[in-house]
Amino acid sequence: MASNMSAIATMGSAAETYLYSCVYWWMSVGNFLLLLLAGHFYLSVYYRLNIISVYEYLEIRYSRVVRLLATAIYIIYKLLYLSLVIYAPALALSAVTDLNEWVAVVTVGLVCTIYTTMGGMKAVIWTDLIQMILMFTGVSIVVIKGVIVMGGFDNVWRIADEGGRIQYVNFDVDPKARNTVWTGTFGFILTMIPSLGASQQIAQRFNSCRSEREAMKAVYIGAALSTAYLFYATVPGVILYAVYADCDPVTNGEINKPDQVIAYFVIQFLKDLPGMPGLFIAAIFSAALSTLSSGLNSLAAVFFEDFLKPCRCFQNVTDQTATVILKILSAMFGLLSILFVYVVSNMGTLVQAALSLSGIMLGPVFGVFTLGVFFPCTNTKGVLVGFLTGIGIGIVIGTGTIMYDTKQPPLPLSTDGCPAENITYILSNFTTMAMTTLTDTMTANQTEGGIRYDEGPSGYVSFISMSHLWYAWIVVPTTVIVGLLASLVTGNKETRTINPKLMAPVCLKCHSCLPSCCFPTEYEFHEKEDNELEVTTAIDSKCQQTTDTDKEDGVCKDHLLGKETENI
Repeated sequence: MASNMSAIATMGSAAETYLYSCVYWWMSVGNFLLLLLAGHFYLSVYYRLNIISVYEYLEIRYSRVVRLLATAIYIIYKLLYLSLVIYAPALALSAVTDLNEWVAVVTVGLVCTIYTTMGGMKAVIWTDLIQMILMFTGVSIVVIKGVIVMGGFDNVWRIADEGGRIQYVNFDVDPKARNTVWTGTFGFILTMIPSLGASQQIAQRFNSCRSEREAMKAVYIGAALSTAYLFYATVPGVILYAVYADCDPVTNGEINKPDQVIAYFVIQFLKDLPGMPGLFIAAIFSAALSTLSSGLNSLAAVFFEDFLKPCRCFQNVTDQTATVILKILSAMFGLLSILFVYVVSNMGTLVQAALSLSGIMLGPVFGVFTLGVFFPCTNTKGVLVGFLTGIGIGIVIGTGTIMYDTKQPPLPLSTDGCPAENITYILSNFTTMAMTTLTDTMTANQTEGGIRYDEGPSGYVSFISMSHLWYAWIVVPTTVIVGLLASLVTGNKETRTINPKLMAPVCLKCHSCLPSCCFPTEYEFHEKEDNELEVTTAIDSKCQQTTDTDKEDGVCKDHLLGKETENI
């Protein structure tokens, strides 16, 4: 749970609630459901195969080309995401000290990288419990102090309600609406499930459990705790709005970004309490360290397994040498994450940036896993077509969000109660924002009537202006549908053999309900008394003729690898 709840959730949830109301809490509902879906339909498949790299599944199911392409996309995504993880505590550190923002980025990045490289996976496991406690403690400090400052929770509630921040439900079906019941549940589920169901980091933790039953218990416990934390992390946003309802520190020029508001509150109201600002910063750092350490370890593991180990010079390395290589890789990826901070620093709020990356970049990868887990009829050619199509759609959306400012404006913020000495900065900042808005909404094309005002955004800009929580609903279904259709077109009638271990258990149980074009008819599935699925096929007779060294778990290797008899 600690590895999945980073400083992005701690600082970003408060900022989202502060700017856009507490309807954001619906994401905690989506969070619980997506963890269960990922555990039952995806992680359980990887566990049964007992693979080190989750992307090894794609080579077993399809081909090495698919595996390497998915791994490359995952590495790029993870580097950008870990850059956000570094950026979050750096924002907090620069808000509570006079340290330059970029100096803070380098400092935080180096500390996290050294921590992970020196300690390895042992450092990740042994410190996660302490980090989780610190995360809850840090949020609780802000909640308790904020209520005291406002003279009770009744005042907090009244001011936040007057400012429109107390909004539990929003059933707006406009896809441009940022946070609604629909985006918080359906949108959040498909946006975040790629970072769980197609993630080396999560699968690595899942596979480390003693049994699949124990792993699923961990999923349920993690789902409950992370959901509670995500909901709890929205409470400071309501309190912070009540505190700064009359003097927004961002508009006032006290801080640079809304994500810093929680750290600004700490330094303003807790600086006289010895150790309290430091404890909060420790909580933010803990959240970042837990995510960054497990992320760097997963990057090193997947890079070593997928790119280095197949090379002849790395095939016979000792465990000690492999450990050294993994530490070097962790350090290398840590340094790259620091460099990538510049890229992610202009992607909106922390939460928006993190969710956009997951939907746009991991969406096509998740679509490929979905094709493999649920559709036995898919083949390498079809999957590659769907994969590349999904990547193309992701590039179109991602490029547009960078080129055009499509962020939804926040709810009203006030500076009426700010000190008079800040009036010059406020007026200057207001003028800048007004001119920027005017420039964005007006086109100065010369026509017979003079200046022409745009009646609305163009089709492309209107398309990418949808909520970032809907990006995955464009990318993932496109990948799946195109991949499935292309597989049906490029497939042939020759018998293909697919090990049932490569399929989701629910797919095996419901195979009789699927059309024959999607499920090979030569398989006959039945369930044992211990609820383990086994398969009887014509290939088993061939497996019986092989030697024990050519078998794996009682299934011949060609059968296990699910290789197709057609030439691809």
